[in-house]
Amino acid sequence: MTNKPLLFVKWVLMCILSLIIFIPLLFIVLNALKNTQEAAVLKLTLPSEWMWSNFSVVFEQGRMLRGLINSSIVTGGSVVLTISIGVLAAFIIARRSGKVMNVIYLIFVAGLIAPSSVIPTFKLMQFFHLNNHFTGVILLYAALNSPFIILMMTGFVKSIPKEIDESAFVDGSHGIGLFVRIILPLLVPSITTALIFVFLGVWNDFQLPLYFLNNSEKWTIPLSVFAFKSKFGSDWNLIFANLIIAMLPILLVYAVGQKLIIDELTAGAIKG
Repeated sequence: MTNKPLLFVKWVLMCILSLIIFIPLLFIVLNALKNTQEAAVLKLTLPSEWMWSNFSVVFEQGRMLRGLINSSIVTGGSVVLTISIGVLAAFIIARRSGKVMNVIYLIFVAGLIAPSSVIPTFKLMQFFHLNNHFTGVILLYAALNSPFIILMMTGFVKSIPKEIDESAFVDGSHGIGLFVRIILPLLVPSITTALIFVFLGVWNDFQLPLYFLNNSEKWTIPLSVFAFKSKFGSDWNLIFANLIIAMLPILLVYAVGQKLIIDELTAGAIKG
């Protein structure tokens, strides 16, 4: 028999916890639609006049469109390269055994522990003429995120029975064909999970673009928001509107992939 009072208490607690996230978001949205004087008070109240023009001001004076394009290039390239490396490397590591594969796997695991150093990396980027180029930043993000993605994807590939590979081999599939036609479709949920993690990490990162993209024309969203805050430090309505525009791609990607993330985590818990 279901304990209805207990369920009601849990429901109330979940609603209260949801407010911890919802109230700050509502605060940002309401103040983004106020005029400068009302937003300066920083209160959770409705605006006397809905200033939708704040968003057009942000796009015109904050160069947000350029920031969105730059972030899309860097994030898209980093996600594609990182996921491609991670999935292919994980398939080889999971399907081949031996001391060599174990050593390679441990090297990737060490990549999660070894800290990155800015100065040697900067010198290396200069040597290869990759400093202040999107290509260099994309390669850096791929190098930093690949160890975690390989570690995660290796576990998912190992969960796929090897008998599937053998059956596909008998049917004439082998090599890259076996991977593309048989293994890859089975990894779509886990790839989506990895994609979202990499996307969020790269899109929100401030450090690498600050060090390696010195040209303001190539600044990503975090740097654009920082520059906008420095320029319009007292106009909180414009700053909040700027933050909303910066958050929208993240919320959209997470909303689309949320179900797959939950399904994958649930599947992993059941398998464990």
